[in-house]
Amino acid sequence: MSDARLEDNDYIIGTDDVEVRRLGQQHAIWRETALAGWRRAGIRPGMTVMDVGAGPGYAAFDLARLVGPQGRVIAVDQSARFLEALREGARVRGLDNIETIESDLADLDWPHAACDAIWSRWCLSFVPNVPGVMAGIDKALKAGGRFVAQEYVDYRSFRIEPGEPVFDRFIEAVRRSWVHFGGDPEIGRRLPALMSNLGWEPGPMTPVIHAARPGDWIWTWPMEWLKQSPDRLVELGFLDPGDADSFRVFLHAREQDPASLLMTPMVLEVVARKPGA
Repeated sequence: MSDARLEDNDYIIGTDDVEVRRLGQQHAIWRETALAGWRRAGIRPGMTVMDVGAGPGYAAFDLARLVGPQGRVIAVDQSARFLEALREGARVRGLDNIETIESDLADLDWPHAACDAIWSRWCLSFVPNVPGVMAGIDKALKAGGRFVAQEYVDYRSFRIEPGEPVFDRFIEAVRRSWVHFGGDPEIGRRLPALMSNLGWEPGPMTPVIHAARPGDWIWTWPMEWLKQSPDRLVELGFLDPGDADSFRVFLHAREQDPASLLMTPMVLEVVARKPGA
């Protein structure tokens, strides 16, 4: 059993400037997928939308443009560092229709029937009490409001080929760290049942998985994270230092081989509607 600890309001991956930049690249790569999901959810100008787990705000900026000056975005995150970056990013972009709430989702005082839509991506997988958060989302949604989430549904689909055993050990270390801190790396599997328990009306469900070769834009998204993560996992006690070194050698070899193949972890996008209106 690891004796890993996190500081209050910290994330296992960290919240430093490197992570803020990486999240910007991540959103740029996944932006079209997010926009498509928002269209499926019917998000439009004039709406109030909550971004749950907003991070440094890259999705919130796009949502703010989408809902326009008459709309509003409520960005919720537990990290003061991320929200500071979000507010500065909104200022630079001239967006004055974003408000921020700094809170762990477990402690959030959810507003009553305030939101036309609520969006979450790669947030619920880190939440220990997902049913409690879903109940809060239900409270915050107006009657007829939509919830749209993109979450991992099969993390073991994450592959780099030709594979080596050290990659499997790394993925297992990631999974163990995830569970140790109360998360579920495959929460997408549970979302349809959780939404049904709330009486929500199911909407589209869309699986998303990408394949990439070295040099492709998609390749750069997980690769930046893969290069940063071993040190953090070693620090937290989930990965052997020798495996961290071997893993870096493996990544370097795969990057140098134009025949390498990377498969991103499968994400499930779910859309649901709260009855009424």
